Amino acid sequence: MKRALIVVDVQRDFCEGGALAAADTVSLLEPLRAFIAAARQAGVKIVLTQDWHPPNHRSFREAGGDWPVHCVAGSRGAQLMPRLDSDALDLIVYKGETIDGAGYSGFESTGLGERLGALGVREAAVCGVATEYCVRATAIDAVKAGFRVAVLTDLIRPIQFAAGESALGEMVALGIEGLESKVWL
Repeated sequence: MKRALIVVDVQRDFCEGGALAAADTVSLLEPLRAFIAAARQAGVKIVLTQDWHPPNHRSFREAGGDWPVHCVAGSRGAQLMPRLDSDALDLIVYKGETIDGAGYSGFESTGLGERLGALGVREAAVCGVATEYCVRATAIDAVKAGFRVAVLTDLIRPIQFAAGESALGEMVALGIEGLESKVWL
C-alpha cells in the first residue's frame, strides 16, 4: 500500500518569530526534517502544504477576519522553513489562494485527493502546524477523501496547547489514528 506524508504549513509565519506562530516550533524542525528523510527512503510520497494568501485575504483582521496578516503569497512569511523545500518532494500544495477561501485544509480546492490517488496512495500521515486548525482540517478531509489517516502526535504543534489537545481528541474520535512518527514509519 502506497503511503504519503502530508506536512502542513511549516512556514516562517507559523514558526517562532512569525506573524502567527504555533507553540514550540523550535523543537519540531529537526525531528521533522529527519523524519521526512527517513520517510522518503522508505518510499513514502512527501507532500508539503503552504498557506498562500492574497494580500487582502478575508481571514486577515484588516479585512474583518480573525487573524493577523500571514503567509501572503510570495512573501518571506509564506516561505517554507529552510531545508523543507527540497527537490525530493513529490507535491507542494498551495491553499487559501482565493480572497474568501478558508484555506485550512490541504484538500480544500487543491485537487490533493485526486493527485494522491493518481500516485496510488491509500494511507496518509499528517503532521505540522497548527494542530487545531490546518492539521485538523487536513486530516479530517483526508478521511473524507477515502484515505486511511494517522496524525503524528510528536510532529504537530498547536497555537494553544488546550485547543490542540481538544482537536487531537476530536480527530481520534473520528477514526484518525494518533501515533508517534516512529510507529507509523
